[in-house]
Amino acid sequence: ENAYHNQNHIIDSLQAMHYIMTIRNLQDLIKNIDLFAVFVANIIHDYEHPGYSNQFIVRTKHPIAIRYSDYCVLENHHLAAAFSLILKKDSSNIMMNIPYLMYKEIRKLIIEIVLNTDMSKHFSIMTTLKTKLGNNFPTDAIEDRILVLSVALRTCDQFKVVRNERRDGFNRFMDAQFEEYWKQGDMEKVLDLPISKFMDRENTNKEKAYLNYIQVVCKPLLTTFFILI
Repeated sequence: ENAYHNQNHIIDSLQAMHYIMTIRNLQDLIKNIDLFAVFVANIIHDYEHPGYSNQFIVRTKHPIAIRYSDYCVLENHHLAAAFSLILKKDSSNIMMNIPYLMYKEIRKLIIEIVLNTDMSKHFSIMTTLKTKLGNNFPTDAIEDRILVLSVALRTCDQFKVVRNERRDGFNRFMDAQFEEYWKQGDMEKVLDLPISKFMDRENTNKEKAYLNYIQVVCKPLLTTFFILI
């Protein structure tokens, strides 16, 4: 029921992942096990998203904020809820026949990749990637693989900004994202909470706000990622 964090967003990011994995040379940098992990992470990375931000969930003392001690609360919930569903019965358990040690590695990769979709981690992840570029990176170390896969998913998560479709695709996603923002802003007004940035429907120019988002977050992310691959 979310305006933005819904199945359309997941399909969009999933198609983007397929594109960069098949058209570009990212597969040359990673293992088959990584490929499986990052596609699963992509599918589940917003599972049961409530349509509100981590900050809002923490401010309102929501049960999942309490459960996860205010740390990556949505991302922790996506992971826990999705794995509970996957492992619930044999018919949904896509990992049932994977040997335990391989499953353990896949689960670690998925957990770290999804946790790294928390926007609060974005700039530290980008700093780490820029520091490592050109220095025999990536190696086979799991830390390097997690970093590459995390940035790949972050790129796919923002791929709407490079959609063409006569710009209609981009505009639809932008409008949907702001509809979700403004729903949160409305709720913050009702609860007498500080209104989050870009979420006040009466005082936000969404085109200017999105331009700022593209320049500060998306352009450096995509530029650096495409240098990597």
